[in-house]
Amino acid sequence: MKNKYPLPTRTVLYSHKKHIQPVPEVGKKYYCFDDGKIRFSRLYIVEIKEVLGQMQFKKKYPEQFKQWLEISKSHYWLYSRSSDKFIVANCNESEEHSLGVFVRTKQGGWFGIGNLFNCGELDIDRSNYNWLINHLNELLYSEEEKERLIKENTI
Repeated sequence: MKNKYPLPTRTVLYSHKKHIQPVPEVGKKYYCFDDGKIRFSRLYIVEIKEVLGQMQFKKKYPEQFKQWLEISKSHYWLYSRSSDKFIVANCNESEEHSLGVFVRTKQGGWFGIGNLFNCGELDIDRSNYNWLINHLNELLYSEEEKERLIKENTI
């Protein structure tokens, strides 16, 4: 007897629709969200130092290039198989981990290749930051926390 409801032969775990973010400009500062979690507590600012092609990056930063190859294999659902540009930034998270490298994601964004530090989502078009501002009332911040965020000019 033939199965009336066959299982699909291919399961899609993520959307193939891409939103290609532009390449950031050298010398500009951008918002970044640690681990890609869109919260004020995860927000930090990075300054772009260099924008390099693959061969330039491989020659100048061989250790980070090797790290990218390893991470892109182990995190295949996040990182694109190739990156048109490698973004080198000063993240200022800590003295020893101030160099951040961002590469393309499968969805066209930018994500850091750091292990513990400098592993965050780069917000080039401010879409994540704007979402956070627009949904401030929906997030579970108390009125005091909202006032503090506004006073500290975080918003």
